[in-house]
Amino acid sequence: MAVTSIKSLNSLALKFWVMLVPVIIMDGLWTITDYLNNLFCNTLALIVVVMFMDTLVSHNKESRKRRDEARAILRHNRIIQPDIDMYIVRKNMVITPHGRTMRKFQVDSEFTINDMRDMYSPSELVSDVGISKIKRYDYYQRKLYHDFEKLIEAVDFNNYPEIFECVMKYINATAYGEAALEAVIGYEDAKSGTRSVRVMIVSMIKDEPENGRFMDADPMMKNVYLLHQMINDQEKAVSDYLRLIRTLESEDPDSIRIDTDYE
Repeated sequence: MAVTSIKSLNSLALKFWVMLVPVIIMDGLWTITDYLNNLFCNTLALIVVVMFMDTLVSHNKESRKRRDEARAILRHNRIIQPDIDMYIVRKNMVITPHGRTMRKFQVDSEFTINDMRDMYSPSELVSDVGISKIKRYDYYQRKLYHDFEKLIEAVDFNNYPEIFECVMKYINATAYGEAALEAVIGYEDAKSGTRSVRVMIVSMIKDEPENGRFMDADPMMKNVYLLHQMINDQEKAVSDYLRLIRTLESEDPDSIRIDTDYE
């Protein structure tokens, strides 16, 4: 664009001065040297102006792209945000044993394998009507997974790659832990002979040492360890996402703010 504009202006300037020079020189007003110097200075000035205008237009275009991308992310977040809240509450139910106060909206938490011992108990929320905590967690973590997939498909993230990275962290953590989570959920209704697998797993979780290792665990307990890691990775991704969304909202005074008081 700049090259074409410069060529056009140079051509016009050249034609003007070519037509004017005989008159000026014949009248003795300028010498050839004066004429050439003036032509050079004017042409250079035109080039500078055109380059400045082109830079200004390009800057405005990039600013508009960045603003449009930010608004697209925040628009999708209006749908994602309620599912994040649901996910956090169900996640905290899974990792909080009976007798300990559940911090509903705690995003980052420190928990052990032993803390997951009551994940097969019925959810305490009326809306879950007796469904186990682990099954409700599974439902909402999948829902959030699909929300993030749609966000990735809808936005290029040319200007906000850090948001793309934390969204992909959640997607990857969920995909890697999917098989382990399905196995852990399957234990709830499974039988080993006449024994309930759920009872067996709960007993193993209660007996698992605090410094237990994945490599030393019973084959069925390995899935619990993988689930533990999956939840940890999801937490970090969601925490980073929320932090970046807050920053994005602060840059756009017209955006709808997050109301949830996260810990």
